[in-house]
Amino acid sequence: MQLNNIVIRKGKIDDAEDFSRLVLLSAPAFSAFFFGPNAGEIMKSLFQQPRNLFNFEHSYFIEANDKITGMVLGYSWNQNKREELHTGWLLVKYLKWRFFSRLFYMLKAYKMVKIKENEYYVSSIAVYPEFRGLGLGTKLLLEIEREARETGSNKIVLDVETSNQRALKLYEKLGYVIETPAFKIKTFESFRMGKIISKILEQ
Repeated sequence: MQLNNIVIRKGKIDDAEDFSRLVLLSAPAFSAFFFGPNAGEIMKSLFQQPRNLFNFEHSYFIEANDKITGMVLGYSWNQNKREELHTGWLLVKYLKWRFFSRLFYMLKAYKMVKIKENEYYVSSIAVYPEFRGLGLGTKLLLEIEREARETGSNKIVLDVETSNQRALKLYEKLGYVIETPAFKIKTFESFRMGKIISKILEQ
C-alpha cells in the first residue's frame, strides 16, 4: 500500500470515535473484561473529559492518505500523579456496579503496572489492521519518545501481552527490554518492558 501525506498530530476531542476503536483493538479481551459491553462508549467519554489519564491531551494520532491510521496514548509520572484519582472517580461514575465487581482485579493491575518517578508510560498503541506492517507503529513510538523527553522523563515503560509476538519484536527492535517476569490477571499475561531514553540524548 502506498502511503501519502503521513502526519502525526496531537489528539483532539473529535477523535473520540477513532480513539475508542483503536483502544479496543489494542487490547480487546482486557477492555471487555474490565469495562464490559459498553467499553467503547466509556472510552469515548473518558477521552473527552479533562484531567484524566485517557484524556485526548495524552494522545497522538497518525494520519496517512488523509485518514486516521493509528494512535498512541501515554503520560508521565507527574501527569499520572496529578490525574489518577480523578481517573478513578470517572471509572466509578461510568462503570457503576461493575467497578466494584472488578475492584480486586483493578487494584492488582494498578500494583503491577504502577510507574515510577521520571518514567513515561505508554498506556495504549494501535494501528488499524489494514495499515499494519508499514512502519506507522514505529513512527508513533518515536514521537512518544520526543514527548517523553519534553516531560523530563528519562525512561519509557509499557506493558505487552506475552502472546503478542508481533508487538514484542517491534519493541525489542526499538530498544525496549523485558524488565519483569510475566504477571497474570485472570487470563491476561503481560511483560513490563522499558527503554532508557536519557542515553539517546547523550549520543
